[in-house]
Amino acid sequence: MLRLLQLAQELDWQAMDLNRAGERLGAATDEAIESRQRGVLATADKIQRELLASVRFDPLRLVGVGGPISDTLDSLGELLLALDKIRQEASGGVNSLPSTVRSFQGLLKGYCSDGAPMAA
Repeated sequence: MLRLLQLAQELDWQAMDLNRAGERLGAATDEAIESRQRGVLATADKIQRELLASVRFDPLRLVGVGGPISDTLDSLGELLLALDKIRQEASGGVNSLPSTVRSFQGLLKGYCSDGAPMAA
């Protein structure tokens, strides 16, 4: 889970850098802005891979009462939707990207504080 939080922090820095570059540079240096956008998108992809890898199948928990699979899947779904929103904003309106990333970080911290998710 620590890796997820580190990637979320990196995403936050990249989002703020992209926002500042958009305000400071404008359309004059599209290449610099596109490079920052690619960085945000690459980090979002890394986070998605880590999230999907965080849910593991535990056959021992199938016997008897299962684990909180619905809560885990709901949280995971919310996080994946938030990542999609980050990708959309990174490609378009970067002004609201930093606040969207901070909102995502809050969701991710809640997901990580619930402990390591295990699918039943």
